[in-house]
Amino acid sequence: MTELNELFADVASDIQRAIRDLGWHTPTPVQAAAIPKMRGGGDLIVQAMTGSGKTGAFGIPLVEKIDTSLKKTQAIVLLPTRELANQVAIELDLLGQYRGVNTLPIYGGVAYGPQLEGLERGAHIVVGTPGRILDHLKNGRMDLSDTKVLVLDEADEMLSLGFWPDMKEVASFLPRKRQSHLFSATMPEKVRSLSRFFLTDAEDVTIENEAGSPQKISHYYYMCTASEKEAVLARILAYEDPESAIIFCNTKADVRYVTGFLKKRGHNADQISGDLTQAAREKAIAKIKSGKLRFLVATDVAARGIDISDLAYVVNYTTSDSPEVYVHRTGRTGRAGKSGVAISLVSGLDIGNFKYMQTVAKIKVTEKKAPSERDVERRKKGLDKKPKLAEVAAEPDVEWKALQTKAADSLKALEGSGVDAQADRLLPYIKEAAKTEKGLAELARIGAAFLSQEVGEGAGLGATTEGLEAPAIPEAKTESGALGEPEPRRRSRRGGNKPSPEKVAEKKPEKAAPAYETLSETEPKSAAPSSEEASDSPRPRRRRRGRGGEKAEGGGDTAPKAKAESRSEEPSQKRESRTDGDKPDRPERTRGDRPKRGGSAPRSGSGGRPSGGGGSSTPGRRRSRTGGN
Repeated sequence: MTELNELFADVASDIQRAIRDLGWHTPTPVQAAAIPKMRGGGDLIVQAMTGSGKTGAFGIPLVEKIDTSLKKTQAIVLLPTRELANQVAIELDLLGQYRGVNTLPIYGGVAYGPQLEGLERGAHIVVGTPGRILDHLKNGRMDLSDTKVLVLDEADEMLSLGFWPDMKEVASFLPRKRQSHLFSATMPEKVRSLSRFFLTDAEDVTIENEAGSPQKISHYYYMCTASEKEAVLARILAYEDPESAIIFCNTKADVRYVTGFLKKRGHNADQISGDLTQAAREKAIAKIKSGKLRFLVATDVAARGIDISDLAYVVNYTTSDSPEVYVHRTGRTGRAGKSGVAISLVSGLDIGNFKYMQTVAKIKVTEKKAPSERDVERRKKGLDKKPKLAEVAAEPDVEWKALQTKAADSLKALEGSGVDAQADRLLPYIKEAAKTEKGLAELARIGAAFLSQEVGEGAGLGATTEGLEAPAIPEAKTESGALGEPEPRRRSRRGGNKPSPEKVAEKKPEKAAPAYETLSETEPKSAAPSSEEASDSPRPRRRRRGRGGEKAEGGGDTAPKAKAESRSEEPSQKRESRTDGDKPDRPERTRGDRPKRGGSAPRSGSGGRPSGGGGSSTPGRRRSRTGGN
């Protein structure tokens, strides 16, 4: 017979027998701290991480205080979910099986008949949710006048806004003289203030993570867009290949969608949410506990207290804004001293709240790159030797062993290629780097990079000494013959190599001279070329005329010949000369020099409008405001 710890050996013999049946030999830190205080009397506020054995911490004192000769309810345990109520009732029933303690679960979604029969027989301990218990109390089917102990498990949820009205009403049916205890993994300050309604001079028992938390959970998150989440989830599940996992979603619609997505891809998946009947929910929980179900997609219904001993992975398909919810979700893995992996898919819109959660919950979550389709294929073919996240969580030195194995394989393939000599040259630098923390961190990064490198990449398998050494850079000579750095080649905007400006100047032909000579301001202006010369020479670029440009009399456009003649007018009407490289200037005009709307005669200086008899003999046609004639 296995020897029990001193604390367990101090309880009644029938309870000791039940403890041995459950496989408990040594109390967990929360059990060692809470059991003596509960046996001594007084109210407690107990905070400990999920999976730390809180049910046993309040279950052993409860069973021990029951007077089995009295067929009345002597203890009541209130919980937020039906699944958790059923689970706690089973565990308390096992603890009191040799003592004759009757434990009755009471919650909604199931028939009233079995519950009424249990109450008539005399249930010593009632475990249930506030709604159905309040229903029995109001209808006189349950009596709590002899209740000695009240326990609120998952107290942070029980004292939230959703349960608070029912909790106050249930408390009105309880005797004033009683013991009351609060148990939870998270205990916000608001919950502590509301607990005064139930507790009297409560003693605080807090089990810190560093003081013996049994969990070994590795936390990771992957950045992805909201539209990519299902594809990233499928690749992660294919790459990690977990035996079982719970995938948490925030809404029932997401639960239905993800469950259907996984089933279409051939996965053994089921769902649990508030829309399902209680029978269907209990069936899904039983299947994943027994190993018949691989993936369970759930809302936070399954985040509270559900104990699945061999669950290695928890995936947050959608993250929650509440740090408490994250703690309870990820607490479904890594229970009772086992290791586990918590994965979160985080979009850009959620990263701010996710970082805030890490600060509040004091949890370090490592970012990882999501595996690609190529990574999944390599893992399936056995080419990817990287350890799985669950293996790293279970054995922290598994990566070091994998690094040694890969290095040994690579060195064996490079045997005789001069790699030993290269290692001797690197040894002094490695010794120097190992003297500082920064150098050690850099060496660790180099090892991680080598471990992540695929087989055959870089200086991998089959590489030679020449491949490992850097190629020599040829020395260039300058024009004087001295050795120097080669002249950098200029690159064009399109990415090609652009020749030097000197070579461009040699190859580039000279531009053709313009048809007319450019005159400087000091040189006399020559007469205009004749029409024949103008026709032989290339036509100069036309200047775009403004709205008040010159037109022929009568308002019509001039013919090409008339335009050529207008260019050969006297020099005063010519465009002014310009130097090479300058833009041509517009000729200066006065208001009186502007042509009339209908002809070529200038407007009168006094009014700008043509008089009835002045100007052209043929009146011009007025242009409409729309621009047409």
